[in-house]
Amino acid sequence: MSLKRFLAATAGSLASLAIVGQSLIAQDPSLYSELEPETIFSGGVQYLAMTRDSNLSPAPNVINGPDSGNVGFQDSDFNFRSGVRAFLSAESSGARIDAVFSNYGNFTARDRGSLTQGLAFDDGLGAAWAGANSITNSTFFSPLANAATPVLGGEADEFEGLGPNGGFPGDALPTWQTWYKSQIQAIELNLLTADHESLFQYGIGYANWQLDEAAGVQISGAFRATDTAGPNNGLSHASLTGVGGLGFSGGTPNGFQDETGNASGIPDTLTLFREARTDNNLNGIQAIMQQEVMYYRGIVVNGILKAGVYHNSAHGSILERYSGVDTGPGGDTSNYGRSFSDSASSIAFVGTVGLQSSVPLTNHWSLIGGYEATFINGVALAPDQNLTSNGTTYNINTHGNVLLHGANAGLQFAY
Repeated sequence: MSLKRFLAATAGSLASLAIVGQSLIAQDPSLYSELEPETIFSGGVQYLAMTRDSNLSPAPNVINGPDSGNVGFQDSDFNFRSGVRAFLSAESSGARIDAVFSNYGNFTARDRGSLTQGLAFDDGLGAAWAGANSITNSTFFSPLANAATPVLGGEADEFEGLGPNGGFPGDALPTWQTWYKSQIQAIELNLLTADHESLFQYGIGYANWQLDEAAGVQISGAFRATDTAGPNNGLSHASLTGVGGLGFSGGTPNGFQDETGNASGIPDTLTLFREARTDNNLNGIQAIMQQEVMYYRGIVVNGILKAGVYHNSAHGSILERYSGVDTGPGGDTSNYGRSFSDSASSIAFVGTVGLQSSVPLTNHWSLIGGYEATFINGVALAPDQNLTSNGTTYNINTHGNVLLHGANAGLQFAY
């Protein structure tokens, strides 16, 4: 073959390869376009600033009388408390899986003060405790009323209560304190759509909510027993256990003594204590909707709605303690008490609405923040736990509700 023919054949082959190559490139856009990653992982942590409110059920008075409106739980103010939220997610093939843990913080409300009058345990309001506060078999601390009131089977020897009264006007006023504690946390596992061409995403998830509470009241003062007939200088062990239904829990089994019953000449300092506790364990399925409401230069604001139905396994208990202490030399202590508990299963509802924003800081880091409100219905709240049948029976109350709301802010990392 001549050199001329060889060069011509070579040139023709190169031209054919060039044409074929251009055709392949035109048909395969992946050779010149950037591929999206198969899976996007993200995670983050948020600081929560939350507060909570509750619509408490009607409850018996802690005490009756001029100070009845001051001693209770209706005016509990939790203010804002600190909490934390951590989350992880994985997004692939148009779907996203989220795992979320939220600890909304420990909510605590406390109040304390002094009564403006003494506290009668029986019908002494018509005599030594005229105009004072009182307890009955329909208020808190009903065992003392039963043990001290003749018409209820109690003692008829004295008018018992906490001073001051007509015979001892110089006694220090009884002191009181109330407390209400609540802890809330949640775990979620959600599956949502991840369609980047749509402003609306939706999904379904499993959630577990834990709500644990305690609410209590304590009143302390000087025990007085004003004689009426055949005095025994106090409230006897037999009356406290036989009529009041209390159990002896330690110390000296001689009931509560006044200044004449104690060898020290000092009346017992008597402390009345009552605390209710509840534990709620909610497990259920929730529906989730998310709508993009604003986008501006990478800044995104989403509206979020969650609603679910739950099975609530609730447990409640009530503990009462009565302690009389002779603070004089050689004085003794007498302790009495009783306790109740109950459990129940019920249906609960949890709904959340909020706004959540994302501001990109780098290719991987974003600043996130928002505001949310969660309503929980069908739970046992500690202040709602009360005794029935004149203070002798306890059935757990699961008709309470909680409104939890506040702001959040944190960082998110995506890769």
